[in-house]
Amino acid sequence: MSPDRVKTVYVVGHTTPDTDSVCSSIAYAYFKNITDKRHLFMPVRAGKLNHETAFVLEKFGVPPSAEIDSLAATVNDLDLKRPIAVGVRDSIQVLALLMREKGVRSVPVVDESGKLAGVVGLKDIARHYMDSVGFADLSKAPIEIDILLKTLDGRVISNTKQVTVLTGRVLIAAMQRGTMLNRVRPGDVVVVGDQNEIQLELIRMGCGAVIVTDNAQITNEVIAAAKEKNVLLISSPKPAFATVQLMTMSEPVSSIMTTTCPAVGLYTPMAEVRAKIVESDYRSVVVVDSDNRLIGIITRTDLLTPVRKMAILVDHNELSQAVDGIEEAEILEIIDHHRVGDISTTAPIYVYNDPVGSTCTVVAGIMFLYQTHIPKEIAGILLSGILSDTLLLTLSTTTERDRITAHRLAEIAGIEIASYAKELLHESINLEDKTAAELIAADFKEFLINGKKLGVSQMMSLDCAEIDSRERELVDELERLRSTNNYDLTVLLVLNPLGKGQERILLRGETWIVEKAFNVKVANDTCTVPRVMSRKKDFIPAIGQVLSMGQAR
Repeated sequence: MSPDRVKTVYVVGHTTPDTDSVCSSIAYAYFKNITDKRHLFMPVRAGKLNHETAFVLEKFGVPPSAEIDSLAATVNDLDLKRPIAVGVRDSIQVLALLMREKGVRSVPVVDESGKLAGVVGLKDIARHYMDSVGFADLSKAPIEIDILLKTLDGRVISNTKQVTVLTGRVLIAAMQRGTMLNRVRPGDVVVVGDQNEIQLELIRMGCGAVIVTDNAQITNEVIAAAKEKNVLLISSPKPAFATVQLMTMSEPVSSIMTTTCPAVGLYTPMAEVRAKIVESDYRSVVVVDSDNRLIGIITRTDLLTPVRKMAILVDHNELSQAVDGIEEAEILEIIDHHRVGDISTTAPIYVYNDPVGSTCTVVAGIMFLYQTHIPKEIAGILLSGILSDTLLLTLSTTTERDRITAHRLAEIAGIEIASYAKELLHESINLEDKTAAELIAADFKEFLINGKKLGVSQMMSLDCAEIDSRERELVDELERLRSTNNYDLTVLLVLNPLGKGQERILLRGETWIVEKAFNVKVANDTCTVPRVMSRKKDFIPAIGQVLSMGQAR
């Protein structure tokens, strides 16, 4: 990687981003950018913002983190070097010398505006060289005079007609005078040595051009004749054979390039790049921008070192809850407060998994430990994450550290917890304008426990009648999710943070699991259980205990 390029580390939560996930991501990225200057830490989210989180960010004036679809590596993750390229009007010789100097086997070709025109490789030069054996006619591949002069390192002695392109048959004056003069026709290009008399006769016969080799002296009489007959007269420092060879290398690169070359953009996945390189005759792809301007070239050599995005996971550590492409990413850290899941890494990493009520509590604790300055807006969103994930500090997962941390953050943010908690609760519970699918998807997580695939959502409601009126559509959505995704059980926990009684559960699938876990009876796809206020501490552990014991219906 270039020393002046700082690589991005994505700080990302789970695929159903809630307030704790989003706010802990933003706050931890802020902390890392202060304490670690090796990288740029960018908070991102793996899904849409819910209403509550959008309210929190707006209230404290914190911009929403960007949404990403995948952590799979893209072209932008490569350390692309300044591309080596040739122009469409450059000579084949210029191309060959460039490839030899740079040690490359293929080169992009660009037009005058820098846009991609094609690609050319060693095989194209070799094919051209083989095709030029017996080189005798320029009618199909005219040579531009300025390119020819650069290639030969030659000079124009006379060009009264201001000829810019060389055409016609090519002859070498290496035979008997009579034979030579009998072969020459008007418009031909003749390569000749220091034979003044033959030079004169060739000019008088109306040759298109005479190229005098070996830097031979050209007499004033020859020059005058060339001007009179409007014949192009060129002096070449090379011998006759080399002059003819270099003429074949004076053709423009455009005459041998391939215009249909594989191209990719900066955000093309590396998996697609690899496939294109394998299929390409040039074993490479070119990188262009939206205006088809050349950015770089990727070859097989660039794929020898694995290319991976770097990430820090917050508020989750299970593959089923992680953003797409996480298997391809290099995970640097995990900051969480859930059970240990199934994400594995190839190297040792920093893992802070603390059984408190909120990941925001963990992040705030780290910032307190390092005595990091916490701005009011960061303190406000951290407090919001704690209150949201602990249901206003009432869940069974709430610890004394959550309460202490919440009050410290409230003091920094200038927030009175009791009044703000009611404001946050009001924003959290908004069922009227949402579909059943939206309500369930808002906080839905997948679990794999002892061979059983579970989908568990939770929502808050202070109005039992509201749930009664929508019970069937919620159950129908649970069934749709179960059948579509092959879940063994789908569950919706309906939580009332201000209630004193039991909590309601809607469920579809293998309902016996819940019956055995909580010693209840499911009827009409619903039941009530003793106050279940935490999915991770109360509900999932009880389900896991039933399944781990191998109990069956």
